[in-house]
Amino acid sequence: AAADAEGGDGIRSDEGTKGMGRWKVARVQRGAVRTNCMDCLDRTNVVQGLFGRHALYRQLHERQGLSLSRMTGAGAPGGRTLPLEYVVSYKRRPLVLPWSSGEDAHRRLWADNADHISRLYAGTPALKGDFTRTGRRTKRGALDDGLNSLQRYYLNNFIDADRQEGMDLLVGCEPFAMVGE
Repeated sequence: AAADAEGGDGIRSDEGTKGMGRWKVARVQRGAVRTNCMDCLDRTNVVQGLFGRHALYRQLHERQGLSLSRMTGAGAPGGRTLPLEYVVSYKRRPLVLPWSSGEDAHRRLWADNADHISRLYAGTPALKGDFTRTGRRTKRGALDDGLNSLQRYYLNNFIDADRQEGMDLLVGCEPFAMVGE
């Protein structure tokens, strides 16, 4: 049998590529982080970004199947996929991924996702987007947050009733028969 081949869902086959072998659970989730309070949408996104970054690092650090020798030319087959300097770097600075391209991509992806969710819920891009994208607050970011907050105030007080009626209709809270009345 070939070396264990791990699927993306934590299930491994003893048979490798043919998939005809025995399957076993490689890892069981022991908990969950739930921070989906829409009333504090923007702060929640910042915190979730930290949890997401940690989860990504752990998944890559613990992933087996690729040998370190394929990445760096050293190490034993089936070993950890992250080089030692990445592991040491992450232990020193656990709020930042140890490779810059991964950190940049994670920040952009997380900030873009936050903007899309915020536009759906609040009608504006996410607040604190500068922090999510760069890891620090800027004067421009604070100004943008102020303008977005003013826009949210206007939308919530003058426009939101129509949007809420549309959402209620879309998700089935309001029957279609009531629309024309």
